[in-house]
Order: sequence, then structure tokens, then C-alpha cells
Amino acid sequence: MRPSLLLLNAAKKTSGTKVPVELTPLFLAMSVALASGCYFTYRKLSTDDSLRITSNPEQSALEDVLRQAEKKAH
Repeated sequence: MRPSLLLLNAAKKTSGTKVPVELTPLFLAMSVALASGCYFTYRKLSTDDSLRITSNPEQSALEDVLRQAEKKAH
């Protein structure tokens, strides 16, 4: 009888971390906040024309500055 109790007790142990059920709403709220933050950041960076992320020839004043410098040099 004694060895069978040891085997049953050994089988009941579970591995991994236990997360309390009370933290489920916190995880849900944090995941929604993180997902919406990523979505709106991506949306802002991909659609805003006033940001200079890539070379934008319509907003670049480099050619004007170079022309003025050439005129002053000659």
C-alpha cells in the first residue's frame, strides 16, 4: 500500500507556472492596449505625409539650397 501512495502523489504534480485567475482581466486589458498601440503607431508612420521617414522629393529643400550655393560660388 505504501509504494502505491508514493506513485499517486508523484503523478499529481504538475509542471509549469500557475497564474491566478484574477490576473486574466489584466492580461486581456494589457494585450488590447499593446495591440492598439502597435496598430495606431504603424498607421501613423505609414500614412503621415509630414514625417520624413523616407526621402520625399516634394518636401526636400536640398536642391534649392544646392542651387543657391552654386549661384553664390559663381
